[in-house]
Parts: sequence; structure tokens; C-alpha cells
Amino acid sequence: MDSANQSDPFIGQILDSRYVIEELIARGGMATVYRATDTRLGRTVALKILAGTLVTEPGFVERFVHEARAAAALTHPNVVAVHDQGIWNEFPFLVMEYVSGSTVRDALRQHGPFTSAHALQIVQSVLLGLSAAHDAGFVHRDIKPENILVTPEGHVKVTDFGLARFMHSAPLDSATGAVLLGTMAYLSPEQVQQKQIDQRSDVYSTGIMLFELLTGNVPFSGGAALDVALMHVNQEVPPPSALQPDVPPAVDHIVLTATRKSPNDRFQSARAFHDAVVRASQAVPLAEALTTVLPLAPTVILDRQDIATTQTQNQTVRESASGSISLGRGGISTDLPSSHVSWRTKILSVLCALVLAVGAVAWYVLTQNRITVPDLHGLSETRATSVLGNIGLKTSVAGTFSETLGIGTVISSSPKALEAVRKGSTVTLRVSKGKERYIVPANVIGVDPNTASETLAALTLTVSNTLAAYSDRISMGKVVRTVPSVGSQVKRATGITLVLSKGPAPVTIPAITGQTVTSATRTLASVGLKLDVVREIFDDASVAGEIITTNPSSGSLVKKGTTVKVTVSKGPSLVPVPNVVGMPTDAAKAALEAQGFTVLTHNRLGVVVFNSVYSQDPAGGASVPRGSTITIEIV
Repeated sequence: MDSANQSDPFIGQILDSRYVIEELIARGGMATVYRATDTRLGRTVALKILAGTLVTEPGFVERFVHEARAAAALTHPNVVAVHDQGIWNEFPFLVMEYVSGSTVRDALRQHGPFTSAHALQIVQSVLLGLSAAHDAGFVHRDIKPENILVTPEGHVKVTDFGLARFMHSAPLDSATGAVLLGTMAYLSPEQVQQKQIDQRSDVYSTGIMLFELLTGNVPFSGGAALDVALMHVNQEVPPPSALQPDVPPAVDHIVLTATRKSPNDRFQSARAFHDAVVRASQAVPLAEALTTVLPLAPTVILDRQDIATTQTQNQTVRESASGSISLGRGGISTDLPSSHVSWRTKILSVLCALVLAVGAVAWYVLTQNRITVPDLHGLSETRATSVLGNIGLKTSVAGTFSETLGIGTVISSSPKALEAVRKGSTVTLRVSKGKERYIVPANVIGVDPNTASETLAALTLTVSNTLAAYSDRISMGKVVRTVPSVGSQVKRATGITLVLSKGPAPVTIPAITGQTVTSATRTLASVGLKLDVVREIFDDASVAGEIITTNPSSGSLVKKGTTVKVTVSKGPSLVPVPNVVGMPTDAAKAALEAQGFTVLTHNRLGVVVFNSVYSQDPAGGASVPRGSTITIEIV
């Protein structure tokens, strides 16, 4: 154990009764990272303990816990996963996926700037990880080479999402003493000014990092952090070709677009930036696999004694001038003068030489004709085919559905990325057919549930539930509609709810008594009902032709199409008129009124002479409705 580990107070501690801290990995201004073992799951993890200065910031711990929990839900191949978070002895900590390999910063220190092809390859993977984070509502805020890891297999992963912030969180206010998190050389102008930030802030930082990968330097540097901050706000980023002339114009363009001062002038998302990088990649020469460039394995340093020993061992197989052959220290040794070497020994030597020669030739042929399959994930089918063709490989395509990659985008290849294959071999590309979706068909409407279920099953869909609803046009028991509706695009095995018809909805019989048959017929027809006159009767309380009663009665609920039976009045009943001619006036009136008639008297002469009835209208013996008026003439 080195002195740094020996002096570190956290080495050997057990956090949360679960994580055993074993080794210091890195130390920064905001946090220290250790290699630890998760005793519960038996796996190696990276444990980040935040600096004590951050613990005192108002609301920091509460925000850290809340946002770290949300970040743990973010899973993507290009993102270092957050497994757990907690607080131990007032120190907030994160438990993250342990990634063996090195950072992009390590590669810059040891090898200087990257070629345009390698820089774009790294940034392309970074932007895929950022796109997933932005879709989940996070903005990283601290993109830089130190936070980009590369595995021994050449996979690029973005780390430190545990310190990310919700995209729509309120901006930090320097007046409250809040800490400005991030690295000044990569902060966007809006971060420096502590304004509202979103995914375009990460676009800016990634553009700055791409500038550094291409040139070996950040565009803005100064003696004080404030000087650098003001440069971000006030100065334009120069094109990388100003420092590195071999950077193509297409790459200059995407760097300058990503680092515009105003967020509205940049790429509006990491996905748009990624697409531009893919297009720019077509304008740069192909390069060897990324794993041959990055220092993915630790360098072994030999001291002078080791070198001397190695040189000695390299010389242990030799033939001496006297014909002695020595095979290593303490190995087999023979002293055979050349004059005593038998013919069998000479033949054996020749055969051995031939075998070695054939082996060397075979090794040369096999290795010189083997090509490493590049990482084609995220490229278009056309671009991937071109890349493979340029390095001597053929292509076949197998379409498959993908929930994350658009149509025509490469998901993976067989053989896999970074595998060595013979030149001229065929690489099968698994190309996205887009999201697997099935359209809810229209031919399930109007059929019985069993037939609808069979139709849906042919499309990988199932019937998950049935409901009932009234329908004027679909017969009872047949499918009226579906949920989701017909024409909707749904995933494989989605459960579909069938809504079955209960027949037409019932209607209320309107009040039609007192109406004529013609008027009532129109009223009933307006709600889908019919009218049938079943009888006509005399009714002293109604006018002839009026509807007296209905069956069913008004206000009843009935099915559409029901016939309402009605009784129609023939008016009051008829009674015979008594003959009162010749009778005294008072007696005539009494006789008529006794039969329910109304009596109207009329005197033509103006003077009553005999006070008797001269004539009557209607005449005696006529049948008229009860209550009719009878006019009598008196003299």
C-alpha cells in the first residue's frame, strides 16, 4: 500500500455497514473516489465521498440526496451507473459502477491531441450518453476529459451524473453563497452568469472538450478563474484548425456551432449535436481502433537491474563457438563439437527451421489479413456499410426493432465491435427498423369478441378487458370500439379493451297527451319512437282528435324503435235534444238544462206576448254533444 493510501483516513472504513473502502483512486476539489467492495452483492464499486466544504452549503445535502436518487434511475451503455447514495458521518457519498480503464485526460497527458476521427468517435459516444440523461430530465454541468472513461474494450462512458442537476431547477444565486459547481475551463456562459441552464449547457461544455481533444488545449485559459469566466462570456471560441491545421472544416464547423455564446445559436440538443458529429465523421480519414490509441493498461516501468536481467535472459538461447547449446539458466546443456554432430541432428535442425519458417509465414498471413471490426453503434446503415467497405469487409443487414435508435441506425454487429476478422469477411449489421409498433385494426369493429380476439392475436395483441356501451348501429354483443382506439400504434403484446354493444340507448317517452295524432307522431319520431292509434272514444273532457292516453305512459324509458299506443278522443258523448217548442219559456229552459245543455233565448218581437217557445235550434230529436248550446225563440 502506498503512502497516500496509508495516510487516508477512509481506507479500511466500512460505510453504511456495507461498503469496504480498499484503495484511493482519485482526489479532486469536490470529492475523493475510492475503490470499494459491496459486501452485500460481492462486487467492486467506485465510491465517491463528497468534500466537507459542500456539506455546509445551504440545502446542498437535501438536493444531493434527492437528485442522486433520480440519477440512479438513469441507465445507458455510455453512462457510468449510480448504484446507491447515502450519508456517512455527515459525508454524502455515491456508489457507482466501477469501470476499469483510464480517462480521456490520461490519454491527452500521455499522447497529446487526438486525430479528428478519434476525437469525433469519443464525443459521439459521450453525446449518446448525454442524450439519454437529457431525456430523463438531467443536465450534467461538468463535462470534461476527466469525467470520460474508456474501458479496455474501447467503450466510452460518461461519469459524475451523481452531481447532475434537474434540467428545470432554479438557477443558483451567488447572493446566497451557493457554490458554482463545475470546472471553469468548460463552463457555459449561462453557468458562469448563474442563469437558468438546460441541455444546451452540456452541448457547450462538450464542444469545449472536443476543441481540447483536437488541439491538446482548452480555448480559454488564464491566471485566475475569473479571467477564464469572463472569456467564456465575452470571447468567441476560435476554430480548432487555428491551432491544429489538419482539422477539417466540417469539424471546425461543429465545434464553433456547439460553443456559440447564446444557447439559441447552438445545437439545441445533444442528439442534434450527435447527428452533426456522425455527418462530420464522413469527412475525416478513418483511423485505427480507439483501443490502440488510449493507454488502457498500466505502463510497466523497469529499473536498471530489471533491464540488465532481461537482456541476460534474452541471450540465454545461443550457440557457442564450440558447438555448445544452452537453454536458459540451469537448463539442458550439451557440448557437441561440430565434427561429431550426426546427420540426424542436421536433418532435425533443418526440419525445425522449416517449421519455424512456415509458422512465421502463417502468423504473418493471419495477422496481416485480420481486421478489427469498428464500433458501428449509432451509425446509419449507409455510413456503416461505407466504413466496413473502406477497410475490406463485406456487409449483410438484418433488421430488428429498437426502442431507442431510429430507423436505419446500426444497433450492433456480428462479429462484435473490436473483434478481429479475416479481410474480406462479412459483418452482419443489426439495423433498427424503428420502434416495434402494431396498428389496432379496424376489422374488429362490429364482430363478436372471439373473432376480435383472434384478429388481435395475429398482430401479437391480446384482449385485456371488456366493457359495455350503448350503440345505435352495432348490434348487441358486438364490438363497438377499442381502447386504445382503432388506428393507434401500440407495442407488442399490448392488452386491448373491447367495448361491446348493449344495443341502442333507451329513450324517454315525451308527453304527447292533448296533442293531435299528427303532432304527436312528429314528436315521437324525433326520439326514435313510433305511434299507433289503438282506439277512439268519446270523452267529455277533451276535443275530438286529441290524444287522451298513451301506453307506455309518458316519462317511461323504452328502447328506440318502440311503438307507443295511444287512445284518441272522439269528443264528448252525443245526447238527444228534447223538443220544447210550445212549452213555456221557463219550463223549456229547465228541460234543456236538465240534459246538460246551455240555453240561449231570443225574442224576435222585442216584447213577450205568450211567453212560450216558438222554435228551437237544434230541433228537438237531434243528437248533439253534451253541453252544446240550444237556442230557443220565444213570443
